[in-house]
Amino acid sequence: MQQHVYTISKTCATAGIKHAVICPGSRSAPLVFAFTQSSITCHSVVDERSAAYIALGMAQQLNEPIVLICTSGTAALNFFPAIAEAYYQKIPLLVVTADRPVELLNQQDGQMIMQKGVYGNHVRASFELPCYLEGKENISETKNIIQQAILETLADGRGPVHVNVPLREPLYPTSLIRSEKTVVKELDVASKTISVSEHQFVLEAWRQSKKKLVLIGQMPCDGPLNGALQELQHHDDVVLICDVLSNEYGFNTASQFDYLLQRADEKTLTELEPDCILSLGGPVLSKSLKLWLQKIKPATHVRFNANAEQVDTYKNATKHIEGNPSSLLFQLGLSSKGKTISRYKQFWLVANAVVAHYTENFISANTWSELHALHETLKRIPDAANVQVGNSSIIRYLSNLGAIHPSWVMNGNRGTSGIDGCTSTAVGAAMVNNRPTYLLTGDIAFLYDRNALWNTLTHNLKIIVFNNGGGGIFQLIDGPRKHKKQLEYFTTPHSHSIKQIAFQNELQYYLCKEKSDFKKCETFFSSISTPGILEIAVDMELNTRIFQQFKSLPL
Repeated sequence: MQQHVYTISKTCATAGIKHAVICPGSRSAPLVFAFTQSSITCHSVVDERSAAYIALGMAQQLNEPIVLICTSGTAALNFFPAIAEAYYQKIPLLVVTADRPVELLNQQDGQMIMQKGVYGNHVRASFELPCYLEGKENISETKNIIQQAILETLADGRGPVHVNVPLREPLYPTSLIRSEKTVVKELDVASKTISVSEHQFVLEAWRQSKKKLVLIGQMPCDGPLNGALQELQHHDDVVLICDVLSNEYGFNTASQFDYLLQRADEKTLTELEPDCILSLGGPVLSKSLKLWLQKIKPATHVRFNANAEQVDTYKNATKHIEGNPSSLLFQLGLSSKGKTISRYKQFWLVANAVVAHYTENFISANTWSELHALHETLKRIPDAANVQVGNSSIIRYLSNLGAIHPSWVMNGNRGTSGIDGCTSTAVGAAMVNNRPTYLLTGDIAFLYDRNALWNTLTHNLKIIVFNNGGGGIFQLIDGPRKHKKQLEYFTTPHSHSIKQIAFQNELQYYLCKEKSDFKKCETFFSSISTPGILEIAVDMELNTRIFQQFKSLPL
């Protein structure tokens, strides 16, 4: 067995990597021996697609690289959806795929595909180690390649990196190498600093503006940014808009900005317009916010990017700046504190109060829909919880309600916005933190990713499935709803039992079919001693009618 695999695991451990997710296989056996004998905690997951999302969930929580290992062949392709998600969410993954010697490629040898560079543009970098003969391994070369790969996962905005490792037989050692104590060395990852001239540009534009908007997209928790927003929230001429997954939602000037921008008339929308926008972070969920921002033309829109890419989602950016703006925003908060008198922030606050009043009256009514059930659910999630949000209708309801506790750690798969790995991501998240972890997901997303439950689940995982009997989001979208003959191909109705899935996986099961049922489910929310599933069952047609009523409230 080639001994350079031990250099791979040792280099990862020395760099401070703590976790590896390993999928079973024979060609990857040398990697299994190397990593399981290292100081890295190894997790075995059978389904490669699920495994990749579990690694994603871990990296999402820890904000550090997770190693992902598989055997040769199509196993590597099953990683692809999560790798694409990690790429667009800028989550560090070190993807290590075992391979067969290159001379066997396309020679009718089994379990072999064209793995070199297989992830294309969806990884930040791709490396391939030489296929050494046993006893002829180049340890120094191996170490340098792995070090470079790890650095690439962390540099310039972070993301997934692929290392393909061709391995010759024999694949199993005749004797095991005794693991050595690993000394962790801090990696030197340089970050771009905002220049003096860029700083002055922003400061001058800020001073000249009377209506300022700071837009925070999806991003992990950020202590320095949190401090900056604390300063900025006291300014009368500054409005803070923070996405549902920004982990800064508590600083929102208008907590229901999504619903407000859906319902506001043209006069109100004009009053809400800023003349200066500072934007940072990842994408925003709210379609109404995106459409509104695309219509306006502020005098200044500075877009801060983690790397050299120039993101201009709203087609009105006037300047791009590479670097972390937290310290600059903090200085802006201090620079004009108490020096401005403006009604801009007050106008947003009044408009939001009107929307909040009507929403509260609607949501307090004794009726049953996903929107009402989500409202009741959110009231029961404890402070400081980890909340993983599935895609489709649930995250949109959440954005409309704006009922996010500022102490919650919010995450979801909004890089590519697919439903395919929501449960697995939550499983991974729960594995690496001690907080109670709540997954809010729909029935189709849950059923699609049920292999996530194949693994040993941690005690702190709570899965809440909103079951409308199909892909109910397509009943809420105007296009599909108008084409009844094709609707079944959008909504994919089913009769699968969430209860049976819970029992098959030895999970505690709870059911809510009406508001009063929540009283029977208090243990689900209060106890984190064992994982469980709460099914919230609603009628799709009734749910659609109620949501349409919500969308047309007379404000």
